[in-house]
Amino acid sequence: MHLLPVAFEQRAARRSIARLDPGSVVTDRVSPTPSIDPVSWRADVLDITLRVSFYLGIVVGMPSMYLAAKAGLFGLTAIDGVVLVVVFVIYQLRRIPYIWRAALFCVCAFAIGVALLLAVGTFSQLFLIACSVIATLLLGVRAGLIATAVGTVTIALFGLLGLSGPESPQRVEGMFSLRQIVVALNFMLVSTLLTMAIGRVLATLEGALRAEIATRVSLDRERTLLRALFDNLPDVIFTKDMAGRFTTANPAARAEWSAATESEMLGKTVFDRFPRAQAEALHTDDMAVVEGRALVSREIGSVDHDGNPRWYLQVKVPLRDSTGAITGMIGISRNITERRRLEEQLRQSQKMEAVGRLAGGIAHDFNNLLTIIFGYSDVLRTQTRDSDEIRESVEAINDAASRAAALTRQLLAFSRQSMLQPKVLDLNATIADTGRMLSRLIGEDIQFTLILDPSIAKVRVDPGQLDQVLMNLAVNARDAMPHGGTLSIATQRVELTAAVATRLEGTPGPHVMVVVTDTGVGMSPDVMARIFEPFFTTKGVGNGTGLGLAMVFGIVRQSGGTIDVESEPGQGATFRIYLPTVADGVTRAGDAELVSLRGSETLLLVEDDTGVRDLAVANLRAQGYSVLTAVDGRAAIDVVVAHAGPIHLLVTDVVMPRMSGPELATELQSAAPGLRVLFVSGYTDDDVVRQGVLQSEVAFLQKPYTPHILVAKVRAVLDDGRLGAVLTA
Repeated sequence: MHLLPVAFEQRAARRSIARLDPGSVVTDRVSPTPSIDPVSWRADVLDITLRVSFYLGIVVGMPSMYLAAKAGLFGLTAIDGVVLVVVFVIYQLRRIPYIWRAALFCVCAFAIGVALLLAVGTFSQLFLIACSVIATLLLGVRAGLIATAVGTVTIALFGLLGLSGPESPQRVEGMFSLRQIVVALNFMLVSTLLTMAIGRVLATLEGALRAEIATRVSLDRERTLLRALFDNLPDVIFTKDMAGRFTTANPAARAEWSAATESEMLGKTVFDRFPRAQAEALHTDDMAVVEGRALVSREIGSVDHDGNPRWYLQVKVPLRDSTGAITGMIGISRNITERRRLEEQLRQSQKMEAVGRLAGGIAHDFNNLLTIIFGYSDVLRTQTRDSDEIRESVEAINDAASRAAALTRQLLAFSRQSMLQPKVLDLNATIADTGRMLSRLIGEDIQFTLILDPSIAKVRVDPGQLDQVLMNLAVNARDAMPHGGTLSIATQRVELTAAVATRLEGTPGPHVMVVVTDTGVGMSPDVMARIFEPFFTTKGVGNGTGLGLAMVFGIVRQSGGTIDVESEPGQGATFRIYLPTVADGVTRAGDAELVSLRGSETLLLVEDDTGVRDLAVANLRAQGYSVLTAVDGRAAIDVVVAHAGPIHLLVTDVVMPRMSGPELATELQSAAPGLRVLFVSGYTDDDVVRQGVLQSEVAFLQKPYTPHILVAKVRAVLDDGRLGAVLTA
């Protein structure tokens, strides 16, 4: 009986699981823990017993029936034949409910016992004991006890009635046979003991079987879950033996290995996949883990089959058996290439921001100094018209200041702190105008073409800054084609997808793409990774500052767009600039240039730099203007309160101590709505200006400026009713 769980546990588990989920198929799927039903395995016991009984009935029962018939025991022969037929029918008709099949089989066993009791005698009670045992096995202890009781009554009754076989003791006339009662009681005792013992054994075996199947199902559930994780996680998961050979590998690992099946990786080592130096480093880690000397958790670099760099976070730990001994190792590698790219992008952004803040801070003070240099060089030029030698020196000073001003503009553009004055433009017309200048700039040995899509929408950009972008890209393309080539500028309507926008740090939606393509020497991946860094250049000493593309990048990003570059050594370069479209009307050209710059209006000049303020006052008064001055916003309010007459124009720096220029303008215009405003700045840290966008109706003058430009701008604001609004967000 102790072999019962081994023989039937798997079939019982399948039946139990199928009973809980009739539509299920026993696979590696996760299944709930079954509750064991004795019928599930007792049915198998019945099938086996019926099969054995039928074949034994043929082998043994047929000779027995022949001998019984020869001895004249025709009743026993008939009963044996009927039982054999019934057993065969019960075995074949499995659709009959189990309880009826088992009961009929017990009846067959009881019938044979009764027949033998009639034909042979009370010594045939062993067959009735077998009936009780079979009933206990098939129907439980209660059925076995019932079979015992029925057998006891039958033996006692047959003995008292004298119906037992010839070897039974003769019945004594006139009194009960005490011997028959003793036989019946002993039968009851033995049969009851067997029934109870077998029932106890079966209960114990069923409990063990239930626990075993529950454990197997639980392990199967865990194994299925682990297999699902192993197969479906995107991480590379593998195990290795003590020699560093692969023993298992999940689909992600096989994909990295380019193995179609797991067997293609089994038994291989890292030396079969990676270069020697890298394989030795990985193998050293493996040996440190399997020897129990270290746990590995580090980032490793690799390349895919296309040669693209890949980065992985690899963790390796020992694999132990039930005794705790190390039998190998398990490793998990997570692809962190995208995370590394984002980290590098963040570091680059932080570096650019830090350099930009530094550049903007330098430009702020430097522009004030350049404004003074421009102003007094103009004064010297006027005072030294008769001296060619001095005039040449003054011109040299002015040229140097102009180059310095251009450098600060590049710094501000790179740091995205330029004061842009965007306009809604017909980009094709603007590029066509700039193209006429570019064709002369790049030289005759370079073929220049424009491919402009007439269906593109309008964009909102600063036209001057757009010219700077195209000029810088054209100059770089010219330098990349020392022996001539082709330069083309094209426009195209595109829809920036979310994936591309995320990669380029832009915004998805409709854009106009400006494509600048050359057939120059191209760039390597290392150079492409740094082309937008400030002061990075591949040109020789004295041939470039390294700010051109940094400025391009800053202007495009400050204008709300994004830029992408594609290049290979010897294959030229392609820059793609994406600018968001707008629905506003195109901004028209400005009014004609004023003939006279002189005026008699009253101006309020607010400037915290003494040198710049004094120079501006001198130049404006020289043109006939009445000028009031203040060092900051609070002082300007005091001046306005103390001044009795009207003030026609406020000329103010944007960032000043105690009160900013926009705050001052707002307060003064609330009291005098007709007051016009001209903002002046070299660099500001005001929240509104940092965004880099000014309304088209706001008048703004970028430092450094010459005296002539200052006076012209003042005159233009006074004469143009559209200008002079307050700076707003």
